[in-house]
This record gives sequence, structure tokens and C-alpha cells, in this order.
Amino acid sequence: MSNFTLVWHFLIFGVLPYVVIAVLVVGSLLRFILAPYSWKSQSSEILDKKDLFWGANLFHIGVIFLFCGHCFGLFTPTAWLNAVGLTPRLHQWMEIIAGGASAALAIAGLLLLTWRRLSNERVRTASRPSDFWVLFLLQAVIILGICCVVNSYFTDRSGATIILFGEWVRGLFTFDYEAWQKILLVPDWQKWHIFVGLIIFLIVPFTRLVHIWSGYLSVFYLVRPHQIMRANGKPMK
Repeated sequence: MSNFTLVWHFLIFGVLPYVVIAVLVVGSLLRFILAPYSWKSQSSEILDKKDLFWGANLFHIGVIFLFCGHCFGLFTPTAWLNAVGLTPRLHQWMEIIAGGASAALAIAGLLLLTWRRLSNERVRTASRPSDFWVLFLLQAVIILGICCVVNSYFTDRSGATIILFGEWVRGLFTFDYEAWQKILLVPDWQKWHIFVGLIIFLIVPFTRLVHIWSGYLSVFYLVRPHQIMRANGKPMK
């Protein structure tokens, strides 16, 4: 492996994750302090509600399961999984079945949301360039994830790749200088999936994705009062 390849692997998988975490935390905090009224999902529901239900719900259900599945798979030590009988091979099958189903829901929702944003004139006019970039990157990371699962099934029947991912992520959080070298051993599909995922987290503070802090990462979201909307001139019931 050439020195150039080693350098860009180190930069993307050894340095970039820390840059992303710093921008994600500091950038989100600054936006909350300096522009609190921009801290929202910028929902276009008020412009067109009828075509939003299925797309939004399918996407959010799918992506929540994907997020939880990634957290479970990446942050749970392999020894703990083996202790309860969840071998890397069984873990791989969980990824194929549960992850595949969740990815299918998420991508179906994204396609509906993309079609709505492109075909509905009012929604399209109110959209920002970042809205389309967000949709594109989310579709890309999920499609790449599906490709990773398919590639893993046909080329890695042992489930060893999953172990490498977990060791890499846990190594980042324990500041293991050599953690990035784990990624040298995984297929290119996996590397692109990770890279696009990092880019998504990097742009969170600057796009509508900032609302995930108020959603998935806040228990208060579950007990918040409902937002009440009414048309101009009509009294609230």
C-alpha cells in the first residue's frame, strides 16, 4: 500500500472524525446561542400536508432504527456480544435482516420526500439548496450502506468486518492513535459509507438537520406540547 493511500486513510478515518465531532458540537451550540429562531426542522407541512405523511414517517422510522442499530453494533464490545451468544456471524445476519428492513423504509421515505420537493411547486420554491443536498447525502449514505450489507454477505461470511468497525469507533473514543488502521482492511464500499456519514454529521449545524438534537437526542421531545397551527383569520378551536 502506497504512502499516499496511507496518508489519506489517516486523514479521513483518523483525523476527520475528530473534526466532525468538534464542528458538530461547537457549531450546533453557537447556532443555538446566536440564531435560536433558526433552530428548527424548517418543515414544509404548512405548504402541503397531504404528500408529507408517508414520506416523513417511513423515513423517520427507518432512520431511527438504523441509528440505534449502528450505536448498538459499534459501541458494544465484541466480548460482551460473544458472552451472550451473539457471534459476529449472527451479528451480521441481524445487520442484514433488521438493517436491510430499516434501510428499505428509510430509502422509500426519502424517495417520496424527494419527489414531493421536486414536483410540488410551492415546496420547491420555498426550498433552499441545502435541502436538496441533505436529501442527496441521506440517500447516498443509505444506498452505500445497503451495498455494504450485500458486499459483506457475499465476501465476508465470518462477520469479521463488523468487528473491525467496532474496534475503529471505540478506538476513536479512547484516543487510540492506531485505530484508523482498522479501516485499511475493510472494502471500499464501507469506506465510502463512513465518509459520506461523516460529511452528514459535519453539515448538521448548518442545515435543517440541526433539529436532530431536539428530536432523537432529547427525551423532552417525547413529552413536548403539540405545535398548534391555524389558517389566517380562523380562530383556534
